[in-house]
Order: sequence, then C-alpha cells, then structure tokens
Amino acid sequence: MTTLLFDTSVFICHLRGEDNRCTDYLQQVASGTLDGMISIVTVAELYAGEKITENDEAILDSLMIPFQVIDVDTEISMHAGRLVRQWRRSHGMGLIDALIAATALTEEIPVLTLNAKHFSFIPGLVMINPVVPD
Repeated sequence: MTTLLFDTSVFICHLRGEDNRCTDYLQQVASGTLDGMISIVTVAELYAGEKITENDEAILDSLMIPFQVIDVDTEISMHAGRLVRQWRRSHGMGLIDALIAATALTEEIPVLTLNAKHFSFIPGLVMINPVVPD
C-alpha cells in the first residue's frame, strides 16, 4: 500500500472545496486504500488557521481519525534545523516547512502538497501534487 505524508495544503484545499482531487486523497485514506501520515506540526498548523471555523474544526477532527500522526523527535528536529540553516537565505525556508520535510525524509515517504515552491529545492524529497494529473 502506498504511504504519503499529507501537508497542510491538502486539508485546506479540501475544506475550501478548491479541488476534488484533494478530497479524493483524503477519502482514499478514510477507506484504507492509501496509508496516510501527518506530522504533528501539520495538526497544529491546521487548528491554528485564522479562517478555521468551529464547523471546520469538527470536520478536521473526523479527517484526522484514519491518519497516523508522526511526532517530532530528536532526529526530525535536528534534520529540520539543518534544512533551515541550509535553505533559509536562498529559499526562505521556515521551521514549519522544514519539520514537515524532515519528517518525510526521515520516514522515507513522499509528501503530498500543493506547495511545491516550499519543498522543491530539498534534495531527496519526493513530492506529489494532488491536483496535477499523474
């Protein structure tokens, strides 16, 4: 079974109804045909969103159920710190994106994201854009 690390952007795309393909990926996780992982950082980022309503929060609660949540450990933290140090000046790498990228790299799984510009420069990171046909 394919395993993907879901970035915040996929959930936001679904909540906003921007593209059915984001919803399709979430439904595949819910049905068990796709193994979905999410960083604990993404969980925090989603619930911190300025435009998240109480209704959205209830939807997020249910969307999270089938996902394996990956905690940030020492290895992921050190890897993320190195990514920020390496890419902050040239690409504006921030800590949250670095933690998500480091999680994908440490777990050796692709990241499903609509924000390729946040990750495309990181060597070895495999990205899948859910709204671009295969």
